[in-house]
Amino acid sequence: MANSTPQYPDPETFENVWAQLVSSSWSDPALKQQLQNDPTAALSQKGVKFPASVKVKAQDGASGVTVVLPLPNQPARIGEARLDASADDDGGSVTLSCSCCCSC
Repeated sequence: MANSTPQYPDPETFENVWAQLVSSSWSDPALKQQLQNDPTAALSQKGVKFPASVKVKAQDGASGVTVVLPLPNQPARIGEARLDASADDDGGSVTLSCSCCCSC
């Protein structure tokens, strides 16, 4: 059975490629237009590929920072019993890690 978990790019690689594309777009109007119209294609050409379900949007001259945090559905393999079993002895805190494209 094939792995159904989407594969996201390495966050450090994404950040480096995005920084290169942005700085190049300042002197290349065609690249800037591509980043505005289809940032996924521009990233893909540099080896950074997102799953088809991920929508990437670039905003020209955006002030401030907009962060979109996905709130995925609970995986089938983690249930209440498993969460209870993984609680620490120091007050019941639970540490879960996420597998997304950000470096959170």
